[in-house]
Amino acid sequence: MPVKAHITDPASGVIAEVVKEDDGKRRLLVESLLADGVGTASNPLITATAGSGEDSAAGFVFGDITTSVIALAAVARTAYTEQSANAQRSFVSSSANDSAAETGARTLKVTYLDYLGDGPYVEVVTLNGTTPVDTVALNICFIERIEVVTVGSTGSNVGTISLKAAVAGGGATIGTIAPTDQQTFWAHHYVPRNKIGHITTLWAGHNGTTVGSGGVFVIKRRRIGVSDAADVQVTDSFRLYGQSSSTQRNYGTPISVQGPAFLRVWVLPETASSIIYRSSFDIYDL
Repeated sequence: MPVKAHITDPASGVIAEVVKEDDGKRRLLVESLLADGVGTASNPLITATAGSGEDSAAGFVFGDITTSVIALAAVARTAYTEQSANAQRSFVSSSANDSAAETGARTLKVTYLDYLGDGPYVEVVTLNGTTPVDTVALNICFIERIEVVTVGSTGSNVGTISLKAAVAGGGATIGTIAPTDQQTFWAHHYVPRNKIGHITTLWAGHNGTTVGSGGVFVIKRRRIGVSDAADVQVTDSFRLYGQSSSTQRNYGTPISVQGPAFLRVWVLPETASSIIYRSSFDIYDL
């Protein structure tokens, strides 16, 4: 069976090379060329990014929410206010100890996409306590996560670290890291433009110990760049019982989501008691 020597992608160029052909079964064995932005065999989400070149897209995302309200809620420990345009942003802490030479958080990393859904990109910022520090990047829009990179003697951030929508600490608060948390706990992921996200598992847990303290978990997708786009459920409804500590749903066939898109876990609690609901999902972008 004659075949092309290479498999190509319109956006990325050559992405794989044919290494064997099997006429009897009419299939090919291919080997990834592991080009920048395509991925690696061990982690298909490692991409070349602006700034550091570190792995910057999440292959595994996790978060939690504490609530006593019986209403659908995004699984996120702290609030996330999504933006719709590129801008230069700023970081500030509620504690003077979160600074370059102090005892708390010293530097942090923000992972983000621009307003078109291109990325992910990363920037490392050196904190200056209660004095806002502006980002260098001007194209920060959709925030994947924020995490502390280096710390002083306390081993963690002392205050609440806030990402502000404008320079000099101005504008709305996009997201925060709570004291000692070291990172945002948002169970969400942005699938970049020209990529397809593949969801392979969905996990859920809670600290409830009584009958009726469970919840129903789903992943919803919202298109980026579509006016008034709706959050649409893309997984089945995943129920965790009241006296179950955790459980996992494995997808034999990965759920595919075309980027650019925003994915996040939602929970519908089954009790008005204050419960911590936790969730995570595995995803790779190709």
